[in-house]
Amino acid sequence: MSTGGDVSRLLYTVFDDSLVGGLSRENLIRSWSLEIQWFTPEEAEEIVDKLIELEWLEEKEGTLSPSIGVQLIAPELGWRPMTRRILTHSPFQKSTSPPSNIFSTPTVSQGNIEKKDMKKHTSSLSTPTVHTNKADEIEVVRRHPIDRAEASIPILIELIARESGLENKEVVRRAQRKRRALGPVTLWMALALVAREQSLDMFGITSEINRIED
Repeated sequence: MSTGGDVSRLLYTVFDDSLVGGLSRENLIRSWSLEIQWFTPEEAEEIVDKLIELEWLEEKEGTLSPSIGVQLIAPELGWRPMTRRILTHSPFQKSTSPPSNIFSTPTVSQGNIEKKDMKKHTSSLSTPTVHTNKADEIEVVRRHPIDRAEASIPILIELIARESGLENKEVVRRAQRKRRALGPVTLWMALALVAREQSLDMFGITSEINRIED
């Protein structure tokens, strides 16, 4: 299993939530460029295409997810990806060994069972199965609607950070946490909730949102 250094850390920032089964290309580009603000939208799109080409990301039916075997690494405090290093990264080396069984193997106390009957006895045990609901997976991907005021997001992040004394990344982290907790809310609404939590002037925040939308 390959760790991949910078790529594994970069993917962790968007796929660390166990509820996320995958992201659309649009949402992934938006996350890296508008929400976290590590890249421009053009750079983020180029990186997404490159990670697909290098097989770090898989794209199925318009949904992107880490390739099987990719190990996500939590980035250390202050870590920031470098565009050049991501674009020149080595391809993902997929493991050639068969995947290990994630289910425990049922065991049977031998007791008086003869060895010749063991194979027949164990074969009668039921095999655990997992059923997935395709509709649920699609709903997970769509649980964050497209922001209606995307242009205001960088301005709002800067405004909240300046008025509250928090770092930009901390403002984004708190907003993302609220989105996961509340469900289908847009990022600008989550940012407004962070502002209210910090006892900021909500009139100024909402005025900024309305000004951009108008």
